[in-house]
Parts: sequence; C-alpha cells; structure tokens
Amino acid sequence: MNQQGTTAWKQMMEPSIEEERTVRKLALGEHSYVYMIQLWEGVYLWANAIHRARLSDQPNAFERYDCLLLNICHKGRCEVELAQGNYVYMSPGILNISAMTPRPDYYYPGGLYEGIELVCDMNVLKEKLPKAFTDLGMTSQDLLKLRQQGNLLARVSMMALQEEEKLFEILCRIGNGDATHPRIVYDLRLAMISLIYHLMHGEATVNECALAVTKGQRKIVTDAEAEMTSDLSCRMTVEQVAERFGVSVSAFKKYFVSVYGRPVSQYMKEKRIEKAKELLTESAESIGTVSLLCGYEHQGKFGAVFKAATGSSPLEYRRLHRVPGKRVRRKDTI
Repeated sequence: MNQQGTTAWKQMMEPSIEEERTVRKLALGEHSYVYMIQLWEGVYLWANAIHRARLSDQPNAFERYDCLLLNICHKGRCEVELAQGNYVYMSPGILNISAMTPRPDYYYPGGLYEGIELVCDMNVLKEKLPKAFTDLGMTSQDLLKLRQQGNLLARVSMMALQEEEKLFEILCRIGNGDATHPRIVYDLRLAMISLIYHLMHGEATVNECALAVTKGQRKIVTDAEAEMTSDLSCRMTVEQVAERFGVSVSAFKKYFVSVYGRPVSQYMKEKRIEKAKELLTESAESIGTVSLLCGYEHQGKFGAVFKAATGSSPLEYRRLHRVPGKRVRRKDTI
C-alpha cells in the first residue's frame, strides 16, 4: 500500500473536527474502491465496491483497534474466515458480524463484491454510546456481547437490504464527487439507524445452513478455478478436474458451490460470456476467432449461447459496444 493509501486509512480512523463530514474515497486497485465516513465518534461507515478477486495490498491498519464489524453484502461474494480456520462465503442479503479486524488478504470469489460495513471502535463505544443508539434501546453491553460471539452469519430481510443499498448508493455518489450538502451526514445517520432498527427487530435470522470449507478444500477449489479460467479456449470436464486434484466429483461440486455460489458449469459459462464481451468490444478478432478463444468450436453454438445470455447476437453486441477505433480483421458473419 502506498503512502497516500496508508494516510487515507489513518485519517479515516482519526479524523479532525473539520474532516468529520468528509466522504473519503480510497482506491484499492483497478476499479476497486472503499468510500468512508465517520458518522459518530467511534462509528464509521464504509461502502465497499470491489471488482477484483484479491486485495493483497490492503494495509493491516486496525491491529490497535478493538473493532466490531457489521458487514452486509448486496452483490457478489466475500470470504469470511471463521475462528476455527474454516471459511464461509457471504452472498447478497447476508450479514456478517465479526470481531476480527480487516485482513490484508481478503478473497472475493468471482472478482466482485459490493456492500456496506459498519465499523465500531469498542475502545470508544464501551465508554460512550451515541444517543441515537441508546434511543433505540441499545447499550454498550449489547455491542460487547456481539463482539464476544465472534463471527456470525445472518440473512437480512428485504426491507433491511433496501436500507443497506440506500447507504451504499449515497456514499458512492458523494465519494465520486457529486454535489454534497451540509446535511449529508444526517441523511447517512438516519439510514444507518433505520438499518440497525430493522436488524434489532427480528429482520436478521441466523444462517445456520452456511456451508463451510476447510483450508485444504478452499485451496483445491481456488486452484482449480484459476486453472480452468487461465485459458478459456480449453475445456476440462468436472471429472477431469476432480481427478486432477484428487477428490471425488461429488465432493468437488459441493466445495465449488460453497465457494463460488453456483455450479461449475454455470460459473464457467459466465466466465466465457464475460471474455467474449471483452473480446468483442476491445479486440479486432473476428467473431469466429472469439468463439474459439472462449471455448466454442462452432460459431452457431457460440452465437446461440451468447444471445441467450445477453439478448444480442455477437455481431449486434459488437456494433453496440465496440470501443472506438477498433477494427475487425475480416468480415464478421454471425
């Protein structure tokens, strides 16, 4: 992490009086950002907009803080390490309550994650809780009990998820430079209190069915995913992959769904379509070549699968989305 990024984290956790109304935008690599604001003393709100699989350059800036984190996902997936060393994965509508400080090596299966995170500095809040919290009947002991529970996964209601998305949209919009106004912090506080109210009144049910994987099972699946997606022109059957990594087909399928949230076949089809979109818009390859590079030997099959996924034929998609200045090598026919 460069000096600018490290300074941003420090300023976020220890803002001056003048900076308390500021939404900070921290870049975590290409197309990945965290938007941060202090809502009350000891209470911070983040909007995580991650579009990469790993954040290997994230600083471990929270070791000296006694944090409680409430993290809600509305898009993509995020890895959560349990105290026992196993892993579970957040998906849309899942809340993670954690006492573990943010790690420098988070993993986001599929390379996409969006959600908000409420960060509570318990060194501050165990002495003085914001009045907005106490007005809801919440005490410092309630927060301390949550912290003592360790990692907890729960599924939130649709209403609570709508409040989360409202917070995410406001933070991202202001953080990206849209005109702000003096009451932005109050708008965020109101939305945050509304979310906490929904969570306190039975709109978050503990998710007992979360499928955990061990460190070894996780490594098998992530290594297999990296191998299968490294060259999409090559196709490997699930049987071949399972044999390659020394597990049964049924076990591999189970581990894969636990980590990536969908079957291998669906996941790989999505990756091939993503690659096809990229080649159609950013390269000069013919559609026949794009088909081969994405693992389809027959243009007709590729065209049918692509249209079913996007609503447009490959040629139509290219015409609508082509990057200016890109020319195809030879006439497209599909």
